[in-house]
Amino acid sequence: MSDVVDKLAKAQEESYFDRKNREALERLKKKKEEDKPRLSPVSGEPLVQEVLHGVVIDKCAQSGGIWLDAGELEELVSAMVEAEKENGEGWLGNFFGGLTNK
Repeated sequence: MSDVVDKLAKAQEESYFDRKNREALERLKKKKEEDKPRLSPVSGEPLVQEVLHGVVIDKCAQSGGIWLDAGELEELVSAMVEAEKENGEGWLGNFFGGLTNK
């Protein structure tokens, strides 16, 4: 009898996670359809996504301005501090050098 109960519980668990996965995929699909590109407040053109020291940032191609999402500044600073420890370079110069591609 215990084996039957275990199989029933496993089937219910699999059904639950299957339903949750379908719901998550549906939410992602809906979000993707609704997602519009972020526009630069300076030029009104779509922002370009770039990777800066391992963090994806949004950059205006025209003005060179960057926009960071929540937590990205902290990630950049942490990456720069780690680079300073490894390379002995100043993290602030390394940060701005990455922004200007120098």
